[in-house]
Amino acid sequence: MASFRKEILGQIERIDTGRIFTFRDLSFEMEKTANVAVLLSEQSRKGVLVRVEKGAYYRPKKSVLGLGKLPVYQDEQFRYLTEKLNGYITGAYVYNKMGLTEQVATTITIATPNPVRRFRFKNLDIECVKAYCMDYPDESLVPYLRLLDAIKDMKRIPGTTGQDIYNRVKSQYFNGYSLPELEKIVSLAKSYPPRVRKVVADILGDIRQTVLQTEMAKTILPTTRFNLDYKTA
Repeated sequence: MASFRKEILGQIERIDTGRIFTFRDLSFEMEKTANVAVLLSEQSRKGVLVRVEKGAYYRPKKSVLGLGKLPVYQDEQFRYLTEKLNGYITGAYVYNKMGLTEQVATTITIATPNPVRRFRFKNLDIECVKAYCMDYPDESLVPYLRLLDAIKDMKRIPGTTGQDIYNRVKSQYFNGYSLPELEKIVSLAKSYPPRVRKVVADILGDIRQTVLQTEMAKTILPTTRFNLDYKTA
């Protein structure tokens, strides 16, 4: 038992301070799960670990300024939540980072295939929205999904108008994309509602990508009518 305890404690020591971990991050035989749970609880009582929620802990980082134990870094909280919910951060918080709005969000939005009710995690208010596309091979496509989310939400982004978002998305993003990147956008947009596809088609037309514009437009029924709050170039 002593050697098992030493092995688990050694694994915990090798996890970066501030990084939230769960049982899945530790290597042990399934029948030892209860023993590991007791050990983690014990380390939490001693202050070696900080319990985030049931089965989730982190090793606190000591402040070099003599401030004691620092809280979990926000980036690490986000990583933990997105892994837990099988999603990615989107919404007003991200739109601010993207330069689409100056307003700072107080709620963190996570796009996930299985949204849950709004909840509070430590000092964060979390809401979930439906992810329209989760069939992507790696994280490199998430920025494109966030851009499509912004187009989807263009009427609701605080401190802006639909025309603002249309112009900013076009000038700050589409104008700088290579042809392969625009092709990725078109491919991903096909999973989004018709209105998003319409906006993407209009932007592609404005930047003279007529072949991709036609490909996008073909995904929209000719009889579909849209209440657009922007004008094309």
